[in-house]
Amino acid sequence: MLDESNTLRIACVTYNVNARETEIEQINSMLDENDVALTDIVVIGLQEISHTELFGAVPADETWSTVFSPCLSSFGFTLLSKSSLASNLLLVFIRLDLMRIVDRIDSRYSKSTFGGLTGHKGSTAIRILLKNNSSLVFISSHLVPHAEGYEARCSQYRDSRLCCFEDEESLFTFNSSVIWLGDMNWRIDGLSFSELMQKLELAEHSCGIDEILDRYDQLRRAQRDHKAFEDFSEAPVCFPPTYRLLVGTSEFDAVRVPSWCDRILFKGSSLCCKDYRSNRRIFISDHFPVSAQFTCTIQPALENIHWNVSFHCVGRWLGIVPFTCRFTFLGDFWHRKGSYRDWIGIYDESLSDSPQNPIKWLYLFACYDDDHEEQHYSVAEFACLPCGRYRAGYYSTSLNCLQGLSEPFSVVEEML
Repeated sequence: MLDESNTLRIACVTYNVNARETEIEQINSMLDENDVALTDIVVIGLQEISHTELFGAVPADETWSTVFSPCLSSFGFTLLSKSSLASNLLLVFIRLDLMRIVDRIDSRYSKSTFGGLTGHKGSTAIRILLKNNSSLVFISSHLVPHAEGYEARCSQYRDSRLCCFEDEESLFTFNSSVIWLGDMNWRIDGLSFSELMQKLELAEHSCGIDEILDRYDQLRRAQRDHKAFEDFSEAPVCFPPTYRLLVGTSEFDAVRVPSWCDRILFKGSSLCCKDYRSNRRIFISDHFPVSAQFTCTIQPALENIHWNVSFHCVGRWLGIVPFTCRFTFLGDFWHRKGSYRDWIGIYDESLSDSPQNPIKWLYLFACYDDDHEEQHYSVAEFACLPCGRYRAGYYSTSLNCLQGLSEPFSVVEEML
């Protein structure tokens, strides 16, 4: 659970993959550099995923949407939610022992390609409502390209603003924190390739890279002119441009003036950016990935938070016996948010896949009531499970997240 300071540690990565295939070693390097072992939530925004993956021509275990899970699962994370829009993908992972603080998950998107017909250029968002009525909003965008697209990017930002969920803040949230990342495509104005390279060479020795952005970067200009992101903050930029690279190298393509296209911005008094960098060891794409480390102080404090559904301890189960689990609703959850469209799922012990993808599942209307040891339970029955370690979970279709998760249990060939 949270530490005594009631602070969440959030790692964010944005990466335009340029329709390239996954490379496991480089992806693991990307995550290792971001100290995920010391993090509570990991947010990954990807842009320009290939059409072959979108249309199912890539093996499932080699897609960008699944390749992060094994590494993060080894650190105790599970995929809390994902949202996709055409070639854009947003993934939110959370430490397994923190899942109980999540009350509800919502998503939104804004399409910008062909007048909103498709979402290759667009924004997708995930809002996590916590059980103290505060919220975390993560937005991933791919804005329109080219230096002359400044006004179009400003317009796209205004259309994407709905992804902040500001229209619902008074209804649901006490305190909202927003992190907006992506390939923003803001370019450098007024400098040629050689002029920028000369300034970068001088700036790297004087830590003056952020001053170059203040003077020449379109995003800073849009903020000053109150045309885009005027109420968002960005940590000082102390890394070289992230685009455009010669694929497979760290060298810039001299055809384009290098720019800081890939950015991470934030809004909310509870957020503090502790680190902001690009990863110059990843050469898969014509972009460098960019990452940021945040702390988020949760107010009011999340104390004594429990699941809304409690599972009876299973312990050990014999593999030749159809599996049965008992659960009960706590407080008034069933009357407030319960539905017969909710379901009970069986997961591996670490929830290495999304809660939306159980090994087996059963709608709640197929469960029945039972009294056991002078207590009233609901009961779910499944076919026999192979030997292994599992958990049972209660998934709410209206809240889009787990509302109960059992302790791990074992299915064995024979009882000792």
